[in-house]
Amino acid sequence: MSKNRSLLVIDDEKGYRDFYKFVLEPIGYDVFTASDGEEGLKMALEKDYDIVLLDVHMPKMRGPEVLEGIKKVKPSQIVIIFSSSSDPTFSFEKTAKKMGAFECLYKPVDLDDILAVMDKALPASGDKK
Repeated sequence: MSKNRSLLVIDDEKGYRDFYKFVLEPIGYDVFTASDGEEGLKMALEKDYDIVLLDVHMPKMRGPEVLEGIKKVKPSQIVIIFSSSSDPTFSFEKTAKKMGAFECLYKPVDLDDILAVMDKALPASGDKK
């Protein structure tokens, strides 16, 4: 049996953290969670994860700051960032991608959409070994 994929969810909303654990653990992910940006950055730098799911609006440290901190130390880390507000100009999405995010999605995220993005991201992580 192959090793489970590891996933770090950094989100201040407990409902989102619990949701990802509930739906992703049964399909083969080891899901780790952090409830704010500082905790999430610390966890992301201490351990290797296949994917980091990162919320934008959080206490202590906002998502873009966390993304910048992760990418400075681990430039190949796959980070999917979530924003709770849609941006019709896509300026935030463009900025997040320039900062190194693999994808920028808007809450509420459809489960099929996040799984599709994760599937698209994971082959890229396997190629970087």
